[in-house]
Amino acid sequence: MEFFERIKQARTDANLTQTDVSEYFSKLGFSVKPYAISSWETGKHKPDLEQFAVLCKAYHADVMYLLTGKKGHTHESLLYGLNEKGRSHAINYLNLLKSDPVFTKEDHAGEAKKIRLYDIPVSAGTGMYLDSDNYEIITGEHLIPDGTSYAVRVSGDSMEPSFHDGQILFIREQKTLDDGEIGIFGLNGEAYVKKLSRGALVSLNAKYEPIRLLESDDVCVFGKVIGTN
Repeated sequence: MEFFERIKQARTDANLTQTDVSEYFSKLGFSVKPYAISSWETGKHKPDLEQFAVLCKAYHADVMYLLTGKKGHTHESLLYGLNEKGRSHAINYLNLLKSDPVFTKEDHAGEAKKIRLYDIPVSAGTGMYLDSDNYEIITGEHLIPDGTSYAVRVSGDSMEPSFHDGQILFIREQKTLDDGEIGIFGLNGEAYVKKLSRGALVSLNAKYEPIRLLESDDVCVFGKVIGTN
Protein backbone atom coordinates (compact mmCIF):
# COMPACT_ATOMS: atom_id res chain seq x y z
CA MET A 1 0.00 0.00 0.00
CA GLU A 2 1.38 3.40 -1.00
CA PHE A 3 1.60 6.49 1.22
CA PHE A 4 -1.42 8.13 -0.43
CA GLU A 5 -3.43 4.93 0.02
CA ARG A 6 -2.51 4.74 3.71
CA ILE A 7 -3.64 8.29 4.46
CA LYS A 8 -6.91 7.59 2.65
CA GLN A 9 -7.38 4.38 4.62
CA ALA A 10 -6.63 6.24 7.87
CA ARG A 11 -9.35 8.76 7.06
CA THR A 12 -11.94 6.11 6.28
CA ASP A 13 -10.94 4.15 9.41
CA ALA A 14 -11.62 7.34 11.39
CA ASN A 15 -15.08 7.57 9.76
CA LEU A 16 -14.33 11.01 8.35
CA THR A 17 -15.23 12.44 4.96
CA GLN A 18 -12.91 14.74 3.05
CA THR A 19 -15.26 17.58 3.96
CA ASP A 20 -14.97 16.63 7.65
CA VAL A 21 -11.19 16.81 7.39
CA SER A 22 -11.33 20.15 5.58
CA GLU A 23 -13.51 21.54 8.38
CA TYR A 24 -11.06 20.18 10.98
CA PHE A 25 -8.24 22.09 9.27
CA SER A 26 -10.41 25.20 9.16
CA LYS A 27 -11.03 25.07 12.92
CA LEU A 28 -7.27 25.11 13.43
CA GLY A 29 -6.82 28.14 11.21
CA PHE A 30 -5.74 26.33 8.02
CA SER A 31 -7.35 26.65 4.61
CA VAL A 32 -7.36 23.13 3.14
CA LYS A 33 -10.18 22.35 0.73
CA PRO A 34 -11.61 18.86 0.08
CA TYR A 35 -10.04 18.82 -3.39
CA ALA A 36 -6.59 19.24 -1.79
CA ILE A 37 -7.24 16.24 0.46
CA SER A 38 -8.39 14.30 -2.59
CA SER A 39 -5.12 15.15 -4.36
CA TRP A 40 -3.17 13.73 -1.39
CA GLU A 41 -5.23 10.55 -1.46
CA THR A 42 -4.65 9.99 -5.17
CA GLY A 43 -0.91 10.62 -4.98
CA LYS A 44 -1.05 13.75 -7.12
CA HIS A 45 0.34 15.88 -4.29
CA LYS A 46 1.72 15.31 -0.79
CA PRO A 47 0.82 17.15 2.43
CA ASP A 48 3.53 19.32 3.95
CA LEU A 49 4.73 18.79 7.54
CA GLU A 50 2.07 20.88 9.26
CA GLN A 51 -0.67 19.33 7.15
CA PHE A 52 0.67 15.83 7.81
CA ALA A 53 0.78 16.54 11.57
CA VAL A 54 -2.86 17.68 11.48
CA LEU A 55 -3.86 14.52 9.59
CA CYS A 56 -2.16 12.35 12.22
CA LYS A 57 -4.06 14.17 14.98
CA ALA A 58 -7.38 14.08 13.15
CA TYR A 59 -7.10 10.37 12.37
CA HIS A 60 -5.38 9.35 15.65
CA ALA A 61 -3.03 7.52 13.33
CA ASP A 62 0.35 5.83 13.79
CA VAL A 63 2.84 8.30 12.31
CA MET A 64 5.42 5.66 11.39
CA TYR A 65 2.82 3.44 9.76
CA LEU A 66 1.52 6.29 7.61
CA LEU A 67 5.07 7.12 6.55
CA THR A 68 6.38 3.62 5.89
CA GLY A 69 3.51 1.15 6.00
CA LYS A 70 5.18 -0.84 8.78
CA LYS A 71 4.58 -1.19 12.51
CA GLY A 72 6.73 -2.38 15.38
CA HIS A 73 10.06 -1.96 13.60
CA THR A 74 13.26 -0.05 14.31
CA HIS A 75 14.05 3.14 12.45
CA GLU A 76 16.45 1.41 10.05
CA SER A 77 14.21 -1.58 9.39
CA LEU A 78 11.38 0.79 8.55
CA LEU A 79 13.54 2.32 5.83
CA TYR A 80 14.62 -1.07 4.50
CA GLY A 81 13.16 -1.78 1.09
CA LEU A 82 12.57 1.86 0.21
CA ASN A 83 14.36 3.24 -2.81
CA GLU A 84 16.48 6.38 -2.55
CA LYS A 85 13.54 8.69 -3.18
CA GLY A 86 11.38 6.86 -0.64
CA ARG A 87 14.10 6.93 2.02
CA SER A 88 14.61 10.63 1.40
CA HIS A 89 10.90 11.38 1.87
CA ALA A 90 10.68 9.26 5.03
CA ILE A 91 13.81 10.78 6.58
CA ASN A 92 12.68 14.31 5.74
CA TYR A 93 9.32 13.72 7.41
CA LEU A 94 10.97 12.13 10.46
CA ASN A 95 13.46 14.97 10.83
CA LEU A 96 10.70 17.55 10.55
CA LEU A 97 8.58 15.70 13.11
CA LYS A 98 11.56 15.48 15.47
CA SER A 99 11.91 19.26 15.26
CA ASP A 100 8.28 19.75 16.36
CA PRO A 101 7.75 19.71 20.17
CA VAL A 102 4.34 18.09 19.67
CA PHE A 103 6.01 14.86 18.53
CA THR A 104 9.23 14.79 20.58
CA LYS A 105 10.24 13.79 24.08
CA GLU A 106 12.41 16.00 26.23
CA ASP A 107 15.13 14.67 28.51
CA HIS A 108 16.71 17.21 30.81
CA ALA A 109 17.57 14.92 33.74
CA GLY A 110 19.84 16.69 36.21
CA GLU A 111 19.59 19.98 34.33
CA ALA A 112 17.72 23.02 35.61
CA LYS A 113 15.06 24.12 33.17
CA LYS A 114 15.63 27.52 31.61
CA ILE A 115 13.08 29.19 29.38
CA ARG A 116 12.32 32.64 28.05
CA LEU A 117 9.68 34.74 29.76
CA TYR A 118 8.58 37.46 27.39
CA ASP A 119 8.40 40.87 29.04
CA ILE A 120 5.93 42.33 26.56
CA PRO A 121 2.73 40.49 27.48
CA VAL A 122 0.46 38.59 25.21
CA SER A 123 -2.95 40.19 25.27
CA ALA A 124 -5.96 38.60 26.85
CA GLY A 125 -7.98 41.60 25.77
CA THR A 126 -7.45 43.62 22.63
CA GLY A 127 -4.19 42.19 21.26
CA MET A 128 -0.50 43.04 21.63
CA TYR A 129 2.62 41.88 19.84
CA LEU A 130 4.94 39.20 21.12
CA ASP A 131 8.39 40.80 20.98
CA SER A 132 11.24 38.31 20.62
CA ASP A 133 13.85 40.83 21.85
CA ASN A 134 12.23 41.55 25.21
CA TYR A 135 12.46 38.62 27.60
CA GLU A 136 14.13 37.33 30.74
CA ILE A 137 15.37 33.83 31.51
CA ILE A 138 13.51 31.97 34.23
CA THR A 139 14.56 28.67 35.76
CA GLY A 140 13.09 25.60 37.41
CA GLU A 141 12.10 27.31 40.64
CA HIS A 142 9.04 28.54 38.75
CA LEU A 143 7.79 24.91 38.53
CA ILE A 144 8.03 24.84 34.76
CA PRO A 145 5.91 22.01 33.27
CA ASP A 146 7.54 19.39 31.07
CA GLY A 147 7.35 20.33 27.41
CA THR A 148 7.39 24.09 27.99
CA SER A 149 8.98 26.05 25.13
CA TYR A 150 8.63 29.57 26.57
CA ALA A 151 6.43 31.66 28.86
CA VAL A 152 4.40 34.86 28.48
CA ARG A 153 2.55 37.23 30.79
CA VAL A 154 -1.17 37.78 30.43
CA SER A 155 -2.32 41.34 29.80
CA GLY A 156 -5.98 42.07 30.44
CA ASP A 157 -8.96 40.29 31.95
CA SER A 158 -10.63 38.55 29.03
CA MET A 159 -9.47 35.08 30.16
CA GLU A 160 -10.65 35.44 33.75
CA PRO A 161 -11.44 33.60 35.94
CA SER A 162 -8.84 31.08 34.69
CA PHE A 163 -6.02 33.50 33.82
CA HIS A 164 -5.43 36.88 35.46
CA ASP A 165 -3.67 40.06 34.40
CA GLY A 166 0.09 39.66 34.93
CA GLN A 167 -0.05 35.89 35.37
CA ILE A 168 2.67 33.76 33.73
CA LEU A 169 1.52 31.18 31.20
CA PHE A 170 3.74 28.28 30.15
CA ILE A 171 3.54 27.56 26.43
CA ARG A 172 4.40 24.48 24.39
CA GLU A 173 5.29 25.61 20.90
CA GLN A 174 3.13 23.91 18.28
CA LYS A 175 1.44 24.83 15.04
CA THR A 176 -2.03 23.38 15.58
CA LEU A 177 -4.63 23.14 18.35
CA ASP A 178 -7.72 21.01 18.78
CA ASP A 179 -11.11 22.64 19.18
CA GLY A 180 -11.59 23.64 22.82
CA GLU A 181 -7.88 24.05 23.60
CA ILE A 182 -6.36 27.32 24.84
CA GLY A 183 -3.29 28.72 23.17
CA ILE A 184 -1.39 31.69 21.83
CA PHE A 185 -2.64 32.85 18.45
CA GLY A 186 -1.30 35.31 15.92
CA LEU A 187 -4.11 37.21 14.23
CA ASN A 188 -3.32 39.87 11.64
CA GLY A 189 0.00 40.70 13.29
CA GLU A 190 -1.16 40.67 16.92
CA ALA A 191 -0.92 37.96 19.58
CA TYR A 192 -3.76 36.71 21.76
CA VAL A 193 -4.34 34.05 24.39
CA LYS A 194 -7.75 32.56 23.61
CA LYS A 195 -9.69 29.33 23.40
CA LEU A 196 -10.24 27.89 19.93
CA SER A 197 -13.91 27.12 19.44
CA ARG A 198 -15.76 26.46 16.19
CA GLY A 199 -13.71 28.75 14.02
CA ALA A 200 -13.47 31.56 16.57
CA LEU A 201 -11.07 32.79 19.25
CA VAL A 202 -13.10 32.84 22.44
CA SER A 203 -12.55 34.65 25.74
CA LEU A 204 -13.47 32.98 29.04
CA ASN A 205 -14.76 36.30 30.37
CA ALA A 206 -18.34 36.58 29.12
CA LYS A 207 -18.13 40.35 28.65
CA TYR A 208 -15.88 39.85 25.60
CA GLU A 209 -17.34 38.82 22.25
CA PRO A 210 -15.72 35.93 20.33
CA ILE A 211 -13.34 36.91 17.54
CA ARG A 212 -14.70 35.24 14.42
CA LEU A 213 -11.99 34.04 12.04
CA LEU A 214 -12.45 35.08 8.43
CA GLU A 215 -10.89 33.62 5.30
CA SER A 216 -9.12 36.95 4.79
CA ASP A 217 -7.50 36.82 8.25
CA ASP A 218 -3.82 36.02 8.70
CA VAL A 219 -4.03 33.43 11.49
CA CYS A 220 -1.41 31.16 13.04
CA VAL A 221 -0.92 29.15 16.23
CA PHE A 222 2.17 29.93 18.31
CA GLY A 223 1.57 27.31 20.96
CA LYS A 224 -0.65 25.68 23.56
CA VAL A 225 -1.06 26.81 27.17
CA ILE A 226 0.09 23.86 29.30
CA GLY A 227 0.36 25.48 32.72
CA THR A 228 0.51 28.63 34.86
CA ASN A 229 2.59 29.89 37.77
